Amino acid sequence: MNTTRRDEVVLHVPANAGYVALLRTVVGGCAGHRNFTLDQIDDLRMAVDEAAGQLLKHVVGDGVELAVAEGDQALEVRVSAATSADGAVIDRESFTWTILQVLADELDVRTEGSRTIVTLRALPEVGREDQGRGTA
Repeated sequence: MNTTRRDEVVLHVPANAGYVALLRTVVGGCAGHRNFTLDQIDDLRMAVDEAAGQLLKHVVGDGVELAVAEGDQALEVRVSAATSADGAVIDRESFTWTILQVLADELDVRTEGSRTIVTLRALPEVGREDQGRGTA
């Protein structure tokens, strides 16, 4: 999921479900800046909501971090937090995993130390056509 990064927006919020709306707003603004369609922006906002919600169920630290990085074609969104689970925050057989796969072009969940990182990668419709995927 490596992208050549130009700009990155990072936001750290308290580990409180009341701040998930702020995470959704930031990712929506970044996607809008990159000319994503309204449907794609909604998909990314829902994916961030779902990822943050799952992290909050297992959070042991004081907050959740959102990082949105602009690559040459893609937008990479990382939602992370210190968690109590050993990589099992989002089970690959779960409904949440299925939802996240549908909402993002690429999905990765990994653990680094005690931190769980959910990475979503999305291409704007123009980027999809450039890569030969077309629109569906």
